[in-house]
Amino acid sequence: MDQFGVSELADWLESNTEALLAKKVKLPLDRVFAAVDYLAVLSHPAATYLDMPQGTYYREESDHKLNLLADDQPLAALQDRIMVNHVDGSIVGDVLNFTYNHEPVFEPDYSAKKDLNLVKYGFEVIGAVATSGHRATVTAALAKDAVVTLVVAAARFAEWQK
Repeated sequence: MDQFGVSELADWLESNTEALLAKKVKLPLDRVFAAVDYLAVLSHPAATYLDMPQGTYYREESDHKLNLLADDQPLAALQDRIMVNHVDGSIVGDVLNFTYNHEPVFEPDYSAKKDLNLVKYGFEVIGAVATSGHRATVTAALAKDAVVTLVVAAARFAEWQK
């Protein structure tokens, strides 16, 4: 993965949305994990977070944007989502501000479309500044909980596709 990979993944997700939702094309979870790992926001490889207990993540790494309600449950079971919905600032001045909001995907039942849109849109917003080559600035500005959400949402969507 390089500075253009996040944006390319977002473009691929956008162009394949219908096929992904129709289960004709599988979500490339390895590319999602590679994009998350490239961003270098999380302390461990992306794939390891799915089995991590919510309580461990809360105590050791969370920036407390997610509602982590089950200490002993793995992050893969998490029902809360944080969406990256906007970025502003100055990439030249190395000042970025991402904004976030909660996205319910389990009201009343699981919504695969919401999870896919969350992943797709998050990578679109992040990819818009990741291509600048100012990875350290992007890394410092991103919320850990929003990045963990990309991992959890993508994994849950991939599970739904089976």
